[in-house]
Amino acid sequence: MSLRRTRNLIRLLTCIALCAAISASAAVAIPEELPAVAAGQPIIYRLEVALLTFYGWLLLVTPAFSGLIRGRLPIEVSTRGARFAEEADQATELNGKKIERLERVAENLTEDLRLVKLAISRSKSTRDSSQRRIGSEG
Repeated sequence: MSLRRTRNLIRLLTCIALCAAISASAAVAIPEELPAVAAGQPIIYRLEVALLTFYGWLLLVTPAFSGLIRGRLPIEVSTRGARFAEEADQATELNGKKIERLERVAENLTEDLRLVKLAISRSKSTRDSSQRRIGSEG
């Protein structure tokens, strides 16, 4: 499936989800005693029904679209969206490269620290020996 057709299909599915959400919020019966999350306002109750319907559709459509059209299912669906196995593999590979780079940086810093300590100890020994010479002359 071409990228353009895929994008158009995604737009269509999103519009269907939006229409379903608007229809559900309009058709829902307002209870006599509204839940606490509606703050006693029927409009907020309807908005919450619309949001629940819209995100419910997205939660169902995302894996179905990927499974049917692309032939792959997500390994995780979270608030950040669906995560697929190949993305997880790429993330693992990128993390491995970052770890290797950080290990090299740590090795370089360890070597630099060793050199600085050596320079400090040489500086101290030079200073101590020059102070001894000055003290023995006097």
